[in-house]
Amino acid sequence: MPATISFYIARQFISWFGGFLLVATVLVLTIDSLELVRRAASHPAVDMIIIAQMAIVHLPHVLEISLPFAMLFAAMGALWQLSRHQELAVARAAGLSIWQLLLPGLLTALMLGLLKIGAFNPLAAAGLSAFQDMEVRYLGERPNSPLLNGGSIWLKDYSGPLDMIVYGKRLNPASREIDGITIFQMVDNDSFHARIDAARGFLEGGAWLLEEVRVVGPDWPEERLDRLQLSTALNWTRVEKSLAAPANLPFWKLPVFIRQLEEAGFSAASHRVHYYAALAAPLSLCAMVLIAASFAIRPPRHGSLLSLIALGASVGIGYYIFSQVFLRLGHSEQIPALLSAWAPTGCALMLGAAWLLHTEDG
Repeated sequence: MPATISFYIARQFISWFGGFLLVATVLVLTIDSLELVRRAASHPAVDMIIIAQMAIVHLPHVLEISLPFAMLFAAMGALWQLSRHQELAVARAAGLSIWQLLLPGLLTALMLGLLKIGAFNPLAAAGLSAFQDMEVRYLGERPNSPLLNGGSIWLKDYSGPLDMIVYGKRLNPASREIDGITIFQMVDNDSFHARIDAARGFLEGGAWLLEEVRVVGPDWPEERLDRLQLSTALNWTRVEKSLAAPANLPFWKLPVFIRQLEEAGFSAASHRVHYYAALAAPLSLCAMVLIAASFAIRPPRHGSLLSLIALGASVGIGYYIFSQVFLRLGHSEQIPALLSAWAPTGCALMLGAAWLLHTEDG
């Protein structure tokens, strides 16, 4: 195919993709800002500048989720325009197949997918982490966010009568035991209340169970106890699930973090699924092009293009729901992580290609 035609078709895809991405940006910023205004109503110190900053840093994370939809509608728009101007018909009359005409769009989707992995994903992860930090600072959010550091662990427990910051020198997930545990208790806007040191601690039955305990506070002498129980709403499952959510980590940091989780004895299923799903992003965008082509390139005599595009959009939404079901199955370890991330993309690619072969090549 001549390079001029290839660049022209690729430019159409990029233009439509940029347009839909701009529309998505405006919608996300508007909706997110309104939601943040509602949440900030009880925080007089949070002004519109802070709300705008929070909406902006949260924007890349939301846009990352919407990129496949932007590509789907961009491909539909580009192919609809080419079909409406009879450019597809002329090109095909000149001897070009539908696969040659779709190749520039597929390559564009592939390049955008690689850009998503290499640049947009780290930006979205950094933005989400910054947004969550701002939630804690300005909106009073108090997440229980454990942090692994080698074999040790730090976590915040704000679920009991007193706020607690917990540190453990060594974590044994198999026995749910933390050796060399230190707990800092806080009251009244993070004012120091007491320090508790224990040889070991267990998290079970809605309580921290501590053994060989030493308690010291600013207003009383050191006290030693054989055992001490501190009530909490935390449980081991919540701690495990809240360990550095995959979306907070850049793509290139996930393999190292997965290894750290597994070495510590935790399940890394969610992080593996997220990693493989990120790897599948380029092919996922290509699948959106094939889905769009299956419905948008049919000539007008087969029905209204708008109705075909609406049908294609429905299929795209169905693909999203289908992929989310597989991702949830992967997170719960009911199917392998690689299968949960790649199966929906593979199915979409094969079904889109099969439908095109059936309708266009007989």
